[in-house]
Amino acid sequence: MTAKPSLFTLPVERFDLGLLPHDARNIGSDAFKTAVVTHFAVQYAAKRQQAVVSVNDREILVLVLPDESDPLDFVMTMLQSGRIKEAMPFLEALAKADPDNVQILYNLGIAYSELEHFDEAIIRLKRAVALNPQHAHAWTGIGVAYQRMGKRAQALEPMQKAVEADPSDGYARRNLAAILLGVGRAAEALEHLRAARKALPHDAQTLYGLASALETVGGEYNDDEADELYQVVIQKFPGSQVAELAREARTKRAGKSMREAVGGGLRPDVMMYIAGALDTFSQVGPEKSRQITMEVAMKGQDGLDIHDPEQKYTLTSLPGKFSGMHLVSIMYAGMKTINPNMDVGIDLSAEYEAAKAMRCN
Repeated sequence: MTAKPSLFTLPVERFDLGLLPHDARNIGSDAFKTAVVTHFAVQYAAKRQQAVVSVNDREILVLVLPDESDPLDFVMTMLQSGRIKEAMPFLEALAKADPDNVQILYNLGIAYSELEHFDEAIIRLKRAVALNPQHAHAWTGIGVAYQRMGKRAQALEPMQKAVEADPSDGYARRNLAAILLGVGRAAEALEHLRAARKALPHDAQTLYGLASALETVGGEYNDDEADELYQVVIQKFPGSQVAELAREARTKRAGKSMREAVGGGLRPDVMMYIAGALDTFSQVGPEKSRQITMEVAMKGQDGLDIHDPEQKYTLTSLPGKFSGMHLVSIMYAGMKTINPNMDVGIDLSAEYEAAKAMRCN
């Protein structure tokens, strides 16, 4: 029967100091920690087992594995199940025992980054790439750590190194593109995002990033492709945060194109839609008004075409058929009635104020 890994913790004060050499009995000293590690390693080696030991000022943690096991494999199961803090002492112990092991250094660096100890993460990851300059994931980890520290300029070089090390790595391409977009180099970001999409055709963040880059670069063809990608994200990942960002992006695009269509002036049809909505709200009361507004907002989750004048939408809370622009106008009026300071995502404030003034006259 194959022996299974086991884990136990021993408070430092309960460890028998008589088991250690006289010059290693000062608890907390480097000599003490080294002697404790050696003690358990020797003890379990005699049983054809390995012991990975971590010692701090309070406790001794011992991970015992069969002799044929790879200790990193067991620690990786901890990391993959989200038990990062639990895995950290053993990763540190493995790194001390095997300081030139790139995979241990990489995983230790990523674990530190996940715990937001970014300086510690960068130290380990830089050691990993010094030992293996082609380790694309370690370069990416350095870039991500710098980015999460708010040091975008310092993140750029390691992200570029990651792509150079493995041009087929879609995540490296996507991360580099995000930084390039942030520093105003959208055309370069677009190139990397197209490559990332080939590697990650079903990744929501890649699709959204590509749409953002296309929209930033601009041009009719790029704008149309961006809108198509935003719709793909919304349809394929409806409950995700990325889908919400895509909806917001489409709403802003719609508002911009609407303004451009009237040369930046007021749209009379929108004024009338808003005025009609305000009249309806005043007749049905706050509860029914909120119900109407929420139903339109829910329908808007799937996208409303404000450029098509056809009355193709219906509501259960109101009779009749509506165009996309009509529904957006109703939603805007409803949201502003609920909370005047709310950011609705599309700017119809001029039409809203004009409609209110018109109703007062």
